[in-house]
Amino acid sequence: MTWDKPPVPLYITYTDPDGQVWDLSDRSFAKGYVCSAISGIEGLPVMMQGIPLLDGTTVPTIYLPQTGTIGIAILVGRPSSGDQEAYYDLLDGITTAFYNRRNQNPAPGTLTIRRPDGTTRNIQTYTTSGLNTPDVGINDMTLYSFALSTPDPYWSDVVAESLLFQLPQNAGILPVLPVVLDGPNVIGDVTIDYFGKAPSYPTWTIVGPGTPTMTNHTTGRSWGLNTAIVAGKTVVVETKRGKQYAINITDNINIWNQLVFSGPHDLWPLAEGENKITVSMANATTASSVNMQYFNRWVRA
Repeated sequence: MTWDKPPVPLYITYTDPDGQVWDLSDRSFAKGYVCSAISGIEGLPVMMQGIPLLDGTTVPTIYLPQTGTIGIAILVGRPSSGDQEAYYDLLDGITTAFYNRRNQNPAPGTLTIRRPDGTTRNIQTYTTSGLNTPDVGINDMTLYSFALSTPDPYWSDVVAESLLFQLPQNAGILPVLPVVLDGPNVIGDVTIDYFGKAPSYPTWTIVGPGTPTMTNHTTGRSWGLNTAIVAGKTVVVETKRGKQYAINITDNINIWNQLVFSGPHDLWPLAEGENKITVSMANATTASSVNMQYFNRWVRA
């Protein structure tokens, strides 16, 4: 096979729980470390349960993605301008960076991959092995082999998509963006072309006055509030699985009990492809707004 241009390698960085970014693709070795191998970023493990039949076949009942494991090897040596003590300081730094516990609580790191086309995806990780078992060589060189667990199996874009719904300030002048809320019940309709391959759960920021309802006609799901948001108050509804909440952030009040659902008891995600969305907000004014923020998510880096 011949190529019209040489392949471009993936560019890998790791952000530790303290926010320090480790450039693992600096092949000059100037900082004393580089990623020498990585695996487990090409897809995701799955689990299937089914009902066995007498003829030996099985009827699938559950098919779910599972926590993934990424293996990464990091070669560590002396920084270009350092002495042996700098090497040991670097070993301390690498070990601390991949130790995912801060303030007595689990604290994830973030592995980031830049693809050859320039797009970037990341995933949160926890180190589950390799901290205490580096391969120690001679002449101040060490090879760490870390196993990173990914509680959320999906990769995510680094930059969020955002869509704003609000009334026009001047009647009769309708801008292309933001999407305009319209009608006696202040209804806004939009079709979102979601490019990701994995479900994406939006974060909603709602400014009163008004009583909001969010409907995804593509999936047949809807949710809203049964109590009006007062003018000047802001509510944030996080729909991501495992981190869902509804909070009046102006007064720091939990309003989860004000959520109402139509159909499945779920704060719906965006599905792959076109999503026909309706945002309604009864009794809204030009001060009212709804901001929808989401990330494209993927099954591999």
